[in-house]
Amino acid sequence: MFSKSNSLARFDLFPKIVPVGKEILFTLRAYDVDRLRNAESCTLNIWSINDPIDGLDDQNATFYDVKKEALPAPQYGYTFRLALPREEEFLVYVVTKKNGKTSQDILPIYALEPDLLCRTPLMGDMHAHSCYSDGEQGPAFIAAHYRQHGYDFLSITDHRRYQPSLMAIHAFEGLDIPFKLYPGEEVHPSGVRTHIVNFGGEKSVNAYALAAKSVESWMDTEPTPEWSAEMEQIMASLTDLPDRVPAYEVAAAMITARIIREGGGLAILAHPHWIWKVRNAPEELTQYLLEHGIMDALELIGGQDWGEQQLQLAFYDHLRKKGLRVPVVGSSDEHTVLTLRRRRVQHFTEERTVVLATENTRDAIISAVKADYSTTVGQYQDEYPRVRGGEYRIQKYVIFLLQNYFPLRDELYISEGRLMHEYAAGTPGAKEKLLRTVADNAYFEDKYFCR
Repeated sequence: MFSKSNSLARFDLFPKIVPVGKEILFTLRAYDVDRLRNAESCTLNIWSINDPIDGLDDQNATFYDVKKEALPAPQYGYTFRLALPREEEFLVYVVTKKNGKTSQDILPIYALEPDLLCRTPLMGDMHAHSCYSDGEQGPAFIAAHYRQHGYDFLSITDHRRYQPSLMAIHAFEGLDIPFKLYPGEEVHPSGVRTHIVNFGGEKSVNAYALAAKSVESWMDTEPTPEWSAEMEQIMASLTDLPDRVPAYEVAAAMITARIIREGGGLAILAHPHWIWKVRNAPEELTQYLLEHGIMDALELIGGQDWGEQQLQLAFYDHLRKKGLRVPVVGSSDEHTVLTLRRRRVQHFTEERTVVLATENTRDAIISAVKADYSTTVGQYQDEYPRVRGGEYRIQKYVIFLLQNYFPLRDELYISEGRLMHEYAAGTPGAKEKLLRTVADNAYFEDKYFCR
């Protein structure tokens, strides 16, 4: 869970995300009622976070001493009306005088232009492993655990196998719940160093590429005749590749991406700076695959040692400076959802994708990533979240959400995830409890978004 500020714990202010230029009725309600009880005065001053100002006196606020009306008893708080003039964060300062002392709480709100306001912030993971390759838990258990930790969607992407992602989907099939599971797999056939994630594709690349089909034989890399023949054909056509860009790797990536796209999926270049004897993909190959549109997106952060991760981020910055547009996702490369104390990864929640999509569907998520409405969040043990990748405008908004929206929403998802565990375990009555909880939580987005 993302941490909540003291002010966010003391007060509920809604809506938090509003359209630019439209007058909105805001409600400020005290949870700690003694913050306002018997107060001598309470002033609401709203500051634009980016305004040039002559001084920091309250009178210089963008909106000073906003007109407000008290909430009816037994509530403590106010309503007020305001139109925010431009897209950015605004800070609502609640200045209270009581017993000769002045206290101050800060509650941010955000105004958005229509292209962002219509989008739902989704927290997801597009690269995770189950016990059907080299992970530790079963697909249904993993899915429930993700919901319990604040996720909106997940794709289980086992090594060389597509079926485990379908097992997760089938485990919760027929349940009308907002948490979504999408098919996927990690692709690295015979002799191929580059790892590619198939997110959401309805076709399996591994089924085409590998002769062994059973889940248990996931380590068998013997290719099919069809794969080998297509590899030879494409390699013969790759006559002008730059130095240090292997034709074998490019051909494999081209076939993989073709099949993924035929199935409506997203082709993601996974952890190119991960070191397995040597770097998973040479930098020249990474640049070529992204520059020529062979890959749809880069897994910017994901389950690597800190040095590998930092080099990958630096290389991304290098490509951006060269003018290359690179859509990004962040993935855990999860191999256990239970606490793991090891050098690379301590917990599966350390790396995430935040995507701003029009809805939680495969096509909407993929469209959003391709259109640069995504970024990544890395939060390592005892550290603060780091937002990296994508457009500055998106990063600003996501940082606001991490501080003011996701911490509140995570509290609701804990109970949903726990009941998903109960349902997957066959507990009597769990289905009814889960659906009731989902229905009870359905108010949340409409409360905090004014669209």
